[in-house]
Amino acid sequence: MTSITKQVWRIIDEDPSIRKDLGRAIINVSGLAAYLLDRKLIEGSLDSVISAIRRYQASDEIHEADAGVAKAFLSAVTATKTRITALRLKNSTNLYRYLSELMRDDEFYKSEIFRLIKSRNETIVMIDSESLGRARKFFPEGNIISVEPGLAELSLTLTKKGWQSKGVMARLANEVANYSVNILVIVSAEPKISLFVSENDLMKAHEAVLSLTRR
Repeated sequence: MTSITKQVWRIIDEDPSIRKDLGRAIINVSGLAAYLLDRKLIEGSLDSVISAIRRYQASDEIHEADAGVAKAFLSAVTATKTRITALRLKNSTNLYRYLSELMRDDEFYKSEIFRLIKSRNETIVMIDSESLGRARKFFPEGNIISVEPGLAELSLTLTKKGWQSKGVMARLANEVANYSVNILVIVSAEPKISLFVSENDLMKAHEAVLSLTRR
């Protein structure tokens, strides 16, 4: 069974609002402990949860990790792109042949956006809307599950040291979630993290990322 301390620390790690308020010393520890017992169903006493929260506040390792994540965001470069479509394809024995033919197409190299994400049952091609019509011609209709336009990409380019900081992805995803934005796809490859969201949510997502880079 996971210890009370580990349970409490995991919950705090996953909630940037709690972390922020603890860091600014404006949150009542007893009140937070009661909230965690009530809402997060931690099996322990009030005193044990209070003790875990106070150890979290005093942990040098956690403060160092927080500082590393903060520096990673401060040195990051953000960018946005709109008019992106998600082309969802059914996995089949011929799918990779179709994809290889698409990627060998001379005109396709002019595409501004191309991201390929494979899961067990489907493959998603994130592509700029201008190239969608040409890309669709390479796939039989039976392979196309759906075409989802109206997406946007919000990307962060990190420094090498920033990329190596632990917790960057979790902090980013949690902050965007706090702004009530649903992340549809995340793609990461050094040095860039790309979040794909609805174009309608791009402004809120951008504000969430800026809130991290300003701190």
